[in-house]
Amino acid sequence: MTAASLSSGPPSAGRPTLGLAMIIRNEAANLPRSLAPLAPLVDEAVVVDTGSTDKGPDLARSWGARVLDFPWAGDFAAARNFGLAAAAADFILWLDADNSLAPEGLAEFRGHLAAGGDFILWATEVVVPQGDKLWQKRVFPNRPGQVYFQGRVHEQLIHPEGFAAVATGVEIRHWGYAEAATARQKGERNLELLLNAPETRAGDFYWLYQTGRTLFNLRRFSEARAWLSRASAAPGRADNPSLWSHGRILLSQALARLGRPGEAEEAARLLATERPDYGPGRYHLGRLLYEAGRAEEAAPHLEASLSLGSGDKAWGADREKYDYQAAFLLGRIWAGCGRLAPARRAFDLARRLKPGHPEPPFALAETALAQGRPAEAREHLKEALSLAPGHRRARELFARLDQGARA
Repeated sequence: MTAASLSSGPPSAGRPTLGLAMIIRNEAANLPRSLAPLAPLVDEAVVVDTGSTDKGPDLARSWGARVLDFPWAGDFAAARNFGLAAAAADFILWLDADNSLAPEGLAEFRGHLAAGGDFILWATEVVVPQGDKLWQKRVFPNRPGQVYFQGRVHEQLIHPEGFAAVATGVEIRHWGYAEAATARQKGERNLELLLNAPETRAGDFYWLYQTGRTLFNLRRFSEARAWLSRASAAPGRADNPSLWSHGRILLSQALARLGRPGEAEEAARLLATERPDYGPGRYHLGRLLYEAGRAEEAAPHLEASLSLGSGDKAWGADREKYDYQAAFLLGRIWAGCGRLAPARRAFDLARRLKPGHPEPPFALAETALAQGRPAEAREHLKEALSLAPGHRRARELFARLDQGARA
């Protein structure tokens, strides 16, 4: 499908229009990847500039966007709502300047709009290069006063409860935190906004959680521990079970990094007790026990995480990524216990979850050799080396097999 076939063109009678809303500040380097490909394909593009000193606003205008000036006042929601107030399209797609959406994804969004009604379209944001994935509300009806953003930072889309939630297969790539220096700069900015927000001072769960999470990402673990502890007992946590659970995981991880393993395990066990059917919590406890050298205690929790699913898109845990890690750790546990058949099954699952990773076929080669299957081990080693020709341990094991065959 070509870009021309996806282009909106003039609005046609009866077809809902779709507008793009974006806020920018010194985003000239990012806009060619985010705004430029989509501007010709939407019915309007409204860009709110919050004080750029680069060519970003001029670039946006050159691609047909309407650029509005809005003085930055430390409030992302206010800037977004300013753009929404100026939009005329029936539905709004919001993106940041460090987000990209393929034309095919835009076409999928449009396909949903034809049904009409009151609904919110959800898409998956893929954080690159980390690979974490989270659900986000991305397309919504243009209803001033009914649908709007709220929050100075980590702003949330507010809408009537009766609006239907529609899950789409659309993926939006987010690369804004790919560079460590940029990620730290944004984290420090977000932290200042969070600490000065009235919602944080009032003890609102969501804001306490975001403050603790930001401090954790900045590696300020002692401070993160204090905020995450407050969040775990704050009013409103029942309305956000996924974020409360993630806060517990972060609290446990912060305690582990502070050299307090007993408290880290206690926090993880509390989550596993309160939410035994929560896969990411069971995975975290299992990994914690494994890293503490208590492999056999870890195994049931890792098995449970695989059964339940180790992902949670509410906060960005990619199930494929964590299921892979759970399967691979299980393989190591069973291999270490001499239980080679279940180890082989676990390594094979890890291989299927990440077919491009060399470690599962290498582990399968070691397992096959331990089971007295040198020919099978050789095939697995070939696979591992095809994926990573410089894999030192695979090359050494292959050489040992060759020497054995010549002996």
